Amino acid sequence: MSAMVKKLVNHGVFNNFITVIILVQAAVLVLETISELKKYVLLFNLINACVLSIFIIEAALKIFSSYPNMSKYFRNGWNILDFSIIVISLLPLSGGYTTVARLIRLLRVVRLTNRYREMSIVVMTIIKSLPSMVNVFLLLSLIFFIYGIAGYNLFNSVDAENWGTLPRSILTLFQILTLEGWVEIMSSVTNANPLYVIYFISFIMIGTFVVINIFVAVIVKKSEEAYKQIENTITTPATQKEILLEIKEIRKKIEDLESRLNR
Repeated sequence: MSAMVKKLVNHGVFNNFITVIILVQAAVLVLETISELKKYVLLFNLINACVLSIFIIEAALKIFSSYPNMSKYFRNGWNILDFSIIVISLLPLSGGYTTVARLIRLLRVVRLTNRYREMSIVVMTIIKSLPSMVNVFLLLSLIFFIYGIAGYNLFNSVDAENWGTLPRSILTLFQILTLEGWVEIMSSVTNANPLYVIYFISFIMIGTFVVINIFVAVIVKKSEEAYKQIENTITTPATQKEILLEIKEIRKKIEDLESRLNR
């Protein structure tokens, strides 16, 4: 029985059906924001209840498909995410917590991230990159601090609007890092001293090109690791226990077939 359920939950049609249900949930969330459709709130609540019921049935089928080793279901990070969303959705939130309840429904749409292999790789890449990104962020913070102090001391008297305080100087540097309007910011101080252009060019070279290239390098490396991890998960050979269970299932089917033929 568990083999049949496992075949069902792994079938492409079943996965596409769940994807459609997630998209329906996303559509309902959009429709709920339209004031003209407030009168259909009961219909939306009914659809939300149906969507949650389908997710519960899906989780139950997946857990049952891993019988007798049901803990295998919780070894998969995506299954833990799906199960957590279901548990959170079942919390009895009402009254002043209606906004929280709507935000919880929004979590169901997050399930789209694990529907396809390529999207799973992207999400895993982001998660794997977070520890490395901390180091890049610290490096970027150090660059902002150094250039922020320097900018405050150099341009405070020339352009107080952008460099009047240290927080304002750092905010101006962030704007320069986005390459948005940096020419106007530079012009307001280089008119006083043309040598100030070195400050802006060096910051753009270090901040924009070097740091962003580090970000890209980290993302590419972690993307390769995520792809290999998913590939290894797909190609992981079955354990001896799983092989024995499959053999027992096959033997049972053969015995049932023999008993039918002998009738």
